[in-house]
Amino acid sequence: MWSGIASYRSASPDRGCDTNIAVTVWVVNRAREVPVRLSIANRVSLACAALVGVSFLLLLAGLNVGHGIHVANTRVEALSQALLRDDGRELLQQDLRIDLVALARRREQGVVVPHAKWADLSRRLDTFATLTARDHAPHVTARESVATRQAAQAWVRASRQLAAVAQSDPPRIQQAVPNYVAALRRLETTQFAEREALARAIGVAVHANSEQSNRNILRMLVGGLLIVLIVTAMATWLRTQLLSPIAAIATRLRNFDADAPSAHLPGLTRDDELGDLSRGLAEYHGAVVERRVAERRADYLARHDVLTGLANRLQFEDRLARELAHSRATGVTLGLLAIDMDDFKAINDRHGHAGGDRALRRAAEILQACAGPDDLVARLGGDEFAILQIGAVQPAAAEALAKQVLECAAATAREPIEIRMSIGMAIAAGDLGREELHNAADLALYGAKADGRNRARLFDATLRERERLRARLARDLQHAVAQHQLHLVFQPIADAATLAIIGYEAFARWNHPELGDVAPDLFIPVAERSGLIEEIGLWLADQAFAAAAGWDESLSLSLNLSPIQFRTPGFAQSVLSRARRHGVATSRLEFEVTENAMAVGVQRGEVLQAFRILQAEGARIVMDDFGTGHSTLSNLKDFNFDKLKIDRSFIAELHDHESSAMIVKTTIALGKSLGLKVVAEGVETPVQLAELKLWGCDQIQGYLIGRPEPKPRRATAAPAAGLYIAR
Repeated sequence: MWSGIASYRSASPDRGCDTNIAVTVWVVNRAREVPVRLSIANRVSLACAALVGVSFLLLLAGLNVGHGIHVANTRVEALSQALLRDDGRELLQQDLRIDLVALARRREQGVVVPHAKWADLSRRLDTFATLTARDHAPHVTARESVATRQAAQAWVRASRQLAAVAQSDPPRIQQAVPNYVAALRRLETTQFAEREALARAIGVAVHANSEQSNRNILRMLVGGLLIVLIVTAMATWLRTQLLSPIAAIATRLRNFDADAPSAHLPGLTRDDELGDLSRGLAEYHGAVVERRVAERRADYLARHDVLTGLANRLQFEDRLARELAHSRATGVTLGLLAIDMDDFKAINDRHGHAGGDRALRRAAEILQACAGPDDLVARLGGDEFAILQIGAVQPAAAEALAKQVLECAAATAREPIEIRMSIGMAIAAGDLGREELHNAADLALYGAKADGRNRARLFDATLRERERLRARLARDLQHAVAQHQLHLVFQPIADAATLAIIGYEAFARWNHPELGDVAPDLFIPVAERSGLIEEIGLWLADQAFAAAAGWDESLSLSLNLSPIQFRTPGFAQSVLSRARRHGVATSRLEFEVTENAMAVGVQRGEVLQAFRILQAEGARIVMDDFGTGHSTLSNLKDFNFDKLKIDRSFIAELHDHESSAMIVKTTIALGKSLGLKVVAEGVETPVQLAELKLWGCDQIQGYLIGRPEPKPRRATAAPAAGLYIAR
């Protein structure tokens, strides 16, 4: 048993080490075969597994130590028990020896010893013999124990012989004593040898137990130290490789700063969860940076014109509102310059949209170069610009700025695209609001254009009176239809060859109760700007259809349409339905439009669609004031016109300017080549009529034929000697 236990103690640690080495080798080989991402979870799991493994080994070592201590203690205890038994036997043997010697001496002296004494001695010798035969000493003293047992048995026999001699034949006691003494000496010698062996065995066991305890304590200390080292390494790793980076990342998140470089984030190159977290934060940082860039870009685009880089209408209006509020609080005056490019449509026609964009950018450069550092230059849309002049003496500063802009624009005459501008100036003072300031600048701009363009005009008392008149007309025009202040007049249109009246053009007139007759050139723009043109236009069309219903069916009716009317959905159908209601055939209708109606930007397609609807019902479309607008030839290409009307300005200068005569002649030839009828308006003299007939003009209109009248009258051909003019 003891050899088996010793074998287990020596082999168990070796087998544990072999098993751990085998497991480690298997894990390493497995790791080489299957690449494993060393994530934080894997690393912590491996560290915990190592800690658990070391703790388990330490537990096994502790159990082994405990078992060893138990075995050593058992051995020492067994040896001690054997020593105690030897002491007991020796004491018993001493008592027996003393009693036997005493009884033998008494018999030599002739004293009678009671039989009970001899029986008790015999019984005690039997007990000693039994104890000696039954007790076994540990294996380390087996040889000595056997010798002691044999000597004890021999001493017991010698004692019995001596007792028998003493009891039966006392004289022979001296003869039996030598044999007894020899047996006694042998027993004492073997007992001493056994005790010496037991003492040595106890000393060896105690020494071995002490050494084993020291080794076990050392092993436990080493194991505990290893666990402490592992725990310390884990704590250090967790602090340096996990907790500190996580704390740094948390700090970056708590105090997030998109301007801080993301390259300073810890763990960006790590291939674990912390690396994923750092890279995620870096990606978030990049997304935030991109979003801020996008927001700045969106804010820039929302407040700047993409083409020119100038402020747009939104930014301009915000700044104007703030500056007006500051002006009302401090009394500082502001200057507003409304600027339009002249002949911008012609630039687009000649140079294309790319050329138009270059012209807009060039105009923006001129305005930006001329404006002061505190001024705000904006593109409000299309070819409309504005400058808000701040912190200057007005109106001198605005006039000086306008002069400088015109001079810089004039210098572009030598460039591929010449820039020409009209400028309207208005000064903000007192409680003048934003809309009033814009209206004042726009009125000044209209005045500059009316004066011949490429010039500047300041909003003055004359324009102010005109604006007041416009505001009054806009207010009174709202009730003009209901109060029957509007009416129609009709001017005849004649065949140029026969001078026979072929139709009439309807004109609106306004008989104001206080202002008298208001010219159409004055109240029609007011109606357009105030949004009343749609209502008034349909009312006038209805009145014209009612009048034409009583004419000869061979006479046509020509109506002027405003560009604003095309903004109303279903406008063409509304006009046609009114004509049908009055029984006027659509084939008798002609609708005159200026080229402004074809230059309404995104509504150009809607205008074209309205034309197609009207023409599909048999009505004719007439281009009015041909030659005075922009993109004339382009409009002829895109829109299917039925008739061209030459503007009266060319007819008036027919004999005074050769260029006007050439334009009229060319227009007539162009109409012929396109299969279009050509009408000349503003014909007032027979000489003009003769020239127009010579060039092949189809129809004429003007005072020579007849003035506009509320009730049209038919005119007939005059005698050969002259003309009959309807008056």
